Amino acid sequence: MRNQHLVRLGIGLVAGLGAAAMATVSTGAFADEIPAQGDLDTQIIGGAPATDEQYPWMAAIADAADPSYNYCGGSLITEDVVLTAAHCVDGRTPGEVVVRHGSVDITATEVHEVAEIHVAEGYDEATTDHDWALVRLAAPIPEAETIAIAATDPVDWGSMEVAGWGITDDGSAAKELRYVEVPHVSDADCAEAYGSEFNPETMICAGDLDSGGKDACQGDSGGPLMWTAGARAVQVGVVSWGYGCAEPGNPGVYANVGALHGDIEAALAAW
Repeated sequence: MRNQHLVRLGIGLVAGLGAAAMATVSTGAFADEIPAQGDLDTQIIGGAPATDEQYPWMAAIADAADPSYNYCGGSLITEDVVLTAAHCVDGRTPGEVVVRHGSVDITATEVHEVAEIHVAEGYDEATTDHDWALVRLAAPIPEAETIAIAATDPVDWGSMEVAGWGITDDGSAAKELRYVEVPHVSDADCAEAYGSEFNPETMICAGDLDSGGKDACQGDSGGPLMWTAGARAVQVGVVSWGYGCAEPGNPGVYANVGALHGDIEAALAAW
């Protein structure tokens, strides 16, 4: 039997996101250890701690009323704009969220106020289609290192990496940023796993299809799926949803940045 379709978000925002998010779990920076729910394998799963130099563009989306509660990830694509998942900020006002950035230790990150939120015009809460959003900071982060977004959508990215502060192998929220390498899963294989729920026009899949054990999980929503050519990293996806976490036959599903590049650039230009 399939697991429930899960967006990879913390429980504090469930009420405003509808039924698709009902099985999510809390991933606040100071959350207590969280047990698995049902057959959800709560494991970034199969991963390792990241260094400060590894992903300097990493950001977290947190609740402005309690900035210690970070419930989603994101990435700096300019000095004042964070790319994240639409389901992380849909229905939220700029004053209700903040961005944390500057350290792999989430408790040591700096808090940045938000000036504006742009949710993808094609975002569909029911299907998680077009699951991307832009968050503009009230002030740029001087000399911040940013990540480039993919401008193309090749057939196979090969090996990629995903990072976040979400649920780890022991079922607790990560204080230190973690990452894991995940192989690209073809559109055909992802469609076989998820049927019509997978839209190859806006989504991309990654994970160990045969063995599982490598995946993003709850609290990693909005974080970047990355491909590296030499020393240059490119963001190819945004953590979005999946059935459970790291389960064989159920790869992680991401907003396809390469396919959505034109829409993202147009939103940036409008600012």
